[in-house]
Amino acid sequence: MSPKRVVLFSLLAGLGGTALPALAELPVDTITVSSLPAPHPYRLYFTDVALPHISDGKLTVIDGRNFKVEGMVSTGAFAQTTLSPDRSELYVVTTYYTKLNRGVRSEEILVYDAKTLALKAELPYPARHAQALPYVGTLRTSGDGRFIIVQNATPATSVGIVDRQSGKMVSEIQTPGCFIVYPAQTTNRFSTLCGDGTMLTVSLDDQGNPVGKKKTAKFFDPDEDALFSPAAQDGDTYHFVTYKGNVVSINVAGETAVPEKAWPLALPSEAKQNWRPGGSQPVALHKESGTLYVGLHPKGLEGSHKNPASEIWVYDLKAKSRLARVKTPHAVGLAVSQGVAPRLFAFNAEGASITAFDGGRKLKKVGGANGFGDTPTQMEVQ
Repeated sequence: MSPKRVVLFSLLAGLGGTALPALAELPVDTITVSSLPAPHPYRLYFTDVALPHISDGKLTVIDGRNFKVEGMVSTGAFAQTTLSPDRSELYVVTTYYTKLNRGVRSEEILVYDAKTLALKAELPYPARHAQALPYVGTLRTSGDGRFIIVQNATPATSVGIVDRQSGKMVSEIQTPGCFIVYPAQTTNRFSTLCGDGTMLTVSLDDQGNPVGKKKTAKFFDPDEDALFSPAAQDGDTYHFVTYKGNVVSINVAGETAVPEKAWPLALPSEAKQNWRPGGSQPVALHKESGTLYVGLHPKGLEGSHKNPASEIWVYDLKAKSRLARVKTPHAVGLAVSQGVAPRLFAFNAEGASITAFDGGRKLKKVGGANGFGDTPTQMEVQ
């Protein structure tokens, strides 16, 4: 008999045949969904397409004051996300395949309660939403929150209008050559940026059906100085930056969008150093103070428009004048909280990092953290 068996036999013999005491039965686990902490203006919604495991993306909810994770939702494959105007609901349009990464494709819009992250509804959607990196503008709502607006690409481009009340898609609007949606705040319209240097505006009726389409004249050269599609919104006006470092503001309230004259970010001497914007979300705006933030990198060239920023430049938007230049850890995107004590967040996909600055006009770094996912490319702030 082996030594181990001898020891076991001796132990059992020492019990004198006494039965072992019964173990207490463990309670059955109950899965619940907890509420998030009380809302605050520094809550971050960080959307991660998760390229290493793209069929299982996620959105992480983070407290931008201390970088603690407050919650998380699974977003499936190639998900696009947005918040309702009142921040009470979180919308996710996503793709599922029957064999994980292949097979029959199906899509839906997930509606989450933004206070608990509990799933409230699953709205059917045809399999055609844009399977792209998450960008602000691939999924939006109308200004009043009545309609969810989805950017499609098959690869032909169109826009889907979903009635949040009925949960049904009410119209699909063809938008050939145009991409990303920019809803008006005060009218039932949205615009979209077109590859021929124009902007298309679509007017909707009360049911979400198109009743008019009008294009601007050509106002930018997409070959010489294209616009970044992510823009900073203030009511009916969107503020864009261009690949070569200009700012273009466009009002989308009317039947035809109205662009303003472009103005440069850099001084002539800086332009010679080729300071240029870059990344997936290069511009942010604190609306109350009219402070514009842009992330830029030096030695820009053709194709560097995705390079991370090494500096954040701060502008008085009304005066079109720069107020500060601040160094930042590499950042592909910027987002700023609103209200009386704004905080600016610079994020980078590599390392899934976030750096926070007091969001005034001089900027002071107040903290940072990393490890919030795999490849996040979009951030919205409460």
